[in-house]
Amino acid sequence: MSRQKNKDNHLRLRDLLRGGTLQIGDRLPGERELAQVLGVGRTALRPALEELEAQGFLRRQPQSGTFLVAIPPPFVSGTTIMLVAPFQGAGGTGQAAEAGWLYRVTSAFERTAGQAGAELILMDQSHSAGDPCSVKDMAHRAVAAGVKAAVLLHPLGTREKVACALSILHDHDVHPVIVSTRSYPGLASQVYFDSGWGAYLATRHLLTRGHTRIGFAGASLGHEWVRERREGYRQALAASEVAGDAAWVRLPEEGERLPRREDGVSAFEMWRAQPAAARPTALVAANDVVALGILDAARAVGVAVPGALSVIGFDNDPEALLAGLTTIERPTETLGEAVAQTMLGR
Repeated sequence: MSRQKNKDNHLRLRDLLRGGTLQIGDRLPGERELAQVLGVGRTALRPALEELEAQGFLRRQPQSGTFLVAIPPPFVSGTTIMLVAPFQGAGGTGQAAEAGWLYRVTSAFERTAGQAGAELILMDQSHSAGDPCSVKDMAHRAVAAGVKAAVLLHPLGTREKVACALSILHDHDVHPVIVSTRSYPGLASQVYFDSGWGAYLATRHLLTRGHTRIGFAGASLGHEWVRERREGYRQALAASEVAGDAAWVRLPEEGERLPRREDGVSAFEMWRAQPAAARPTALVAANDVVALGILDAARAVGVAVPGALSVIGFDNDPEALLAGLTTIERPTETLGEAVAQTMLGR
């Protein structure tokens, strides 16, 4: 059979799976019935089934049948898209770990977009991190490249500069997708994980371990993700009818300064300054950088973690793993796949 016929059969099957009659987890009709529906022979059908199984959309079980694992995205062969991210970080604490996370998200995005036939251009914003207008320059370069969509993954720049870049893309018929802890209503499709739910789960974990005095060690409150994680912490306490205490919450100044280990040190000093009988027995840290600062400060004065104080972080950075820190992991690969699905759907 020719390569073109194989491709045509693959696309027919793909369209059938996207048609809405099948839900994730459903069993597909048998090969004979499926071949009749598609108007092909069973021999011609099997390569298409094998390809979609290899791509992770189908699962075939001996004696049971073929099941739909995920809805394949629309096929967009020949469409060029651009993904912009600071792949080498922007300097400062935690940037090496963040760069590794960006690569993992991008890898999942590239795999999903590639399966749909899209051509991908990657652009690294790291080298121009010191240029406040670099994100706008990236938008202009995307327009000049003639791409159909542009994904900004944790772009560097102020909220105003990023909003301007999204407007540039939108005004030139390049569909913008933003992957950021900041929200830009009306300017782009936005995909991100639920920070508040992650903090809720972290707090619930401590509650199930018997803690009732739980504090929150934050970062600069200008970050939406800090406010969301603080709210998730509060909701978990409220859901368990556990009373919180304002003295147990440590938040640095306003603004969007990157978290530092010093924020964790300050949170630990706040904890230590309280009467022993009134101290939290556990702290939920806004992220792993803050949590590692708490660990540093505790070890410096001989306070045992988790013996005297339990600490849970957020992000599952490599350094946190090496430190033995309990931490919430961001849904990295799932996020990359969801960004690609959103972009392809648009």
